[in-house]
Amino acid sequence: MNFKFDFGYAITGLTALLFYFRLAMLRGKKRRLARTEMAEVMQMAKGKRQKDRMAAIEAKKGQPAVEVKSWFLVVIAIILMLVGILAKNYPDLNLPQILSDYWWAGPSIGFIIFIFAFK
Repeated sequence: MNFKFDFGYAITGLTALLFYFRLAMLRGKKRRLARTEMAEVMQMAKGKRQKDRMAAIEAKKGQPAVEVKSWFLVVIAIILMLVGILAKNYPDLNLPQILSDYWWAGPSIGFIIFIFAFK
């Protein structure tokens, strides 16, 4: 197997890293907000209100750190990524030459759309 470096690999890798860093930022923000909320609850006077807030915080613990904001954007991003992969790996499909030359645009734009699809 002969690997030839292509400019598209670098662009796609960079956008994938940007997406990963965005997810890490979202995860960190959610943890930071949870710690702040817990500190506020601990400063409250003991009683029913504090117990209710503690129960609400415990209920949130099972939720994922990152949520999908728009499923439509997720589907569009996946389709773009798949089109780019097909254009790169299957030259026998008789696709337009520009699509074969710029195969990396699909996955890169897909990762950029993914950045905006999660909250």
